[in-house]
Amino acid sequence: MKRQHVVLAAVAASCALALGACGTGNTTEIGGSDDDVPLIGIAMKTAEQARWHHEVAVMERIAAEQGAEVIVQWANDDITRQGNQYENLMSQGVDALITVPVNDRVGGSYLQTLRDEGIPIVAYDLLPQDLEVDYFVTRDNRAVGVEQARAALEYIGDDTANIALLKGDAANMVAQGIAAGYDDVLADATNLTVVADQWIPSWSTEGALSLAENTLSAHNDDVTAFIAGTDGLAMGVVQAVRGRGLEGEVFVSGLDVEPANAQLIAEGVQTMSIWTDLDDHAETAINAAIQLARGEVPEADDTTSNGGPEVPTGLAQVVPIYREDLCRFIHEIAPEGWITEEEVFATTEVPEDCGEQG
Repeated sequence: MKRQHVVLAAVAASCALALGACGTGNTTEIGGSDDDVPLIGIAMKTAEQARWHHEVAVMERIAAEQGAEVIVQWANDDITRQGNQYENLMSQGVDALITVPVNDRVGGSYLQTLRDEGIPIVAYDLLPQDLEVDYFVTRDNRAVGVEQARAALEYIGDDTANIALLKGDAANMVAQGIAAGYDDVLADATNLTVVADQWIPSWSTEGALSLAENTLSAHNDDVTAFIAGTDGLAMGVVQAVRGRGLEGEVFVSGLDVEPANAQLIAEGVQTMSIWTDLDDHAETAINAAIQLARGEVPEADDTTSNGGPEVPTGLAQVVPIYREDLCRFIHEIAPEGWITEEEVFATTEVPEDCGEQG
């Protein structure tokens, strides 16, 4: 294991060069210089979303269980700050890096410096373009598309039906993976007619609203299912469906189980959404980083390319959430405090046994 023993003066100097990357609450410092203890750098893009804090906490717990140490830094969506933090983590002698890049198109030169020093890189959630990294961890986006399409088929049954596909941004790897899942499931469905099949630039809710309105108008409201890639797209569909008095009569899918969408599921307006198992996501990443730091090869579920070489990829599991799953989602599936009964059942009654379901 390549561990540079860095004295405190050198660390302090590197922090100064990193424009305040150390201190200011952006770094979790865990000391140690034993060559048998892997030191893992975790460079996160932002501290604004609760999910990232939860995932970092999972990584810290797993690292402790695996006999590793971590240093965590937050870039606050600033690519220059993140680049400086990469250099700072390298100066502190990290044996592997996990990073959620601020931008997949910018910052490759910073990461290349780490590669040149022989430090393994685990890309988390977003794969940098045109850069060779050692491992990638992402949601199983193809499985998302498969689950959404299967749910639509179950909703429709053996009836003939018109359906619409809202696929997200065509240039986005997530949208492409989800769309591939649609193809897997719907290719042999002879009772369906796809009356709209469109990529939605920038995952725009307004774009989804426009497409849904136009599709309903063109087919005299005879559209049984809108298979929407995300909850944001589902929001646009719901607005169109409600505008025509069709709420509860049309299948609508989503992704991420956002609180507002969970409320729509409780109301019966949105049919289902997909949750990414964040614990599985984080555990896969930290285990891969520790293995790479120890010179081992982590197991991969697939490979992914983003303009560069094929990267071994670990796929986090996904979980479909329907109305009957909401209480279990609140109390068992989602991280503690992530979502409340009050948010989900704001306009409907809370099931009496909600907190007791398992």
